Amino acid sequence: MKKVLLLALAIMMVALPLFAQGAQEGSKASGPDKLTYWAPMSAKIKNANDFSELPYWQEVMKRTNTEIEFTNVSSETKILGEQFSILQVSSDLPDIVEYKWASYVGGPQSAIDDGFIIPLNDVFEKYCPNITKYLNEHPDIAKECSTDDGTYYCFPFFRGYDYNNNSLLFSEGIIYRMDILKKLGFDKTPETADELYDVLVAIKKSGLVEIPMSVRPDHINRVFAPAFDSWDSWYVENGVVKHGYLEANRYDYLAYLRKLYAEGLLDNDYMSVNKNGMNSMFLSGKIAIGYNPGSLIASAVKTMGPDVEISSAKPLTKVAGTNSKFAKMNTVFDTTASSAAAITTSCKNIEAAARLLDYAYGEEGHMLANFGIEGVTYEMVNGYPTYTDFVKQNADDVMAKYMRCSVNGAFIQDPRYIEQYYDTKEQSEALSMWAQTDYGKYMLPPVSVPSEDGAKVASIVNKVNTFAEEMETKFITGALELNEKTFKEYQNQIKAFGLEDALVIYQKAYDAYMAK
Repeated sequence: MKKVLLLALAIMMVALPLFAQGAQEGSKASGPDKLTYWAPMSAKIKNANDFSELPYWQEVMKRTNTEIEFTNVSSETKILGEQFSILQVSSDLPDIVEYKWASYVGGPQSAIDDGFIIPLNDVFEKYCPNITKYLNEHPDIAKECSTDDGTYYCFPFFRGYDYNNNSLLFSEGIIYRMDILKKLGFDKTPETADELYDVLVAIKKSGLVEIPMSVRPDHINRVFAPAFDSWDSWYVENGVVKHGYLEANRYDYLAYLRKLYAEGLLDNDYMSVNKNGMNSMFLSGKIAIGYNPGSLIASAVKTMGPDVEISSAKPLTKVAGTNSKFAKMNTVFDTTASSAAAITTSCKNIEAAARLLDYAYGEEGHMLANFGIEGVTYEMVNGYPTYTDFVKQNADDVMAKYMRCSVNGAFIQDPRYIEQYYDTKEQSEALSMWAQTDYGKYMLPPVSVPSEDGAKVASIVNKVNTFAEEMETKFITGALELNEKTFKEYQNQIKAFGLEDALVIYQKAYDAYMAK
């Protein structure tokens, strides 16, 4: 009997590993998890009809053993909004949706209350060790991507890890033809509105360019308003939420622009300028001062010849020698791009969706999202992921297809990407100068407006922004005279739209956010 038992035990010891191997093979043989995924496709992605055609997503699906059926829509704001509205009334939602959930009517909590997406706290705890680690290590950032009661609702796009020396938070600024300024006796770029005015007058008198300065209409506030401590949105000062349209210094900003426009110092056709138009005017030598992303600096340095000196500058400020109060600055958790991934209530395999999305926040997924495939798009050189010539020779196209760092998405952006993408000395200097602002002290964090107030606030803000854009354009161009009476009427109408009521709502939301 003893021999029989020993024999049976020996057979079991041999059979168990074989059984376990068979179970693993059976699991693999069951095939990949199948998911559906709705997301906007960046205009940077060329010659692709579907995300599944991109090497990045092909690699993700292979590594995670997932088969994804994509629905890609245009990233153009109006079209995206229309497509999202259609999606909202669908009875059969995709498993995963990438969107700017902070702009959902009523806020992210409303998207949960409406039965569109699911809360993710338990999901993170059960299936997502990578993003959970990030959130635990960065509690201040965790506050940004959760509702007032601490509910997580998305897999976010993070620009790095914190606000300290983060070059990913700045992407654009004023660009100068420094060679022209030096010819006219200016040895440094202007810091204040008065200094800029003097430079513009000198440029116009010299006749060296057709137009001293041009900006896009969507950039005009970013360029000039900081010189007057003014801004066109919400901000916080000493714990009080404010809006720049209601402040008295908005008059000084508008009066200054009216002066520039009337004297021909600012492009009188600025309302029709777009990104390509700005690039064309600067690169052709039509203007001496512009404002655009850092890619324009690279183009200018590489194409305008050795006699042309390109320089950027820190944002204009009210007092020379100090940092600006406001400037174009991003947040670590990006609420402006449609790049946060949420799991919908239609998803039948929440674990598979969660593990797929969590992959990008781990080491392997992070490297893939930011640098692509080792040996193809990057090599490790002395511990630094270095893009290959394959990337450098056609960076925009290759990056858009082999990684996500240049097109956003649900992952953590790595500053080593921008260090290499901005590959000229002038671009590196620009990143340092654009960061010289105190806006981080005044920026309103991504607060959650209660769902019952969401529609009201959205309606107020939409009316105010549409009206303000129309009126401020009239003031600047002289279509409507700017004086104390017309400016007061302008602000009274903004108040009539309910912006002060919205301020009260945002103040409560901010107080709740700070109490989290």
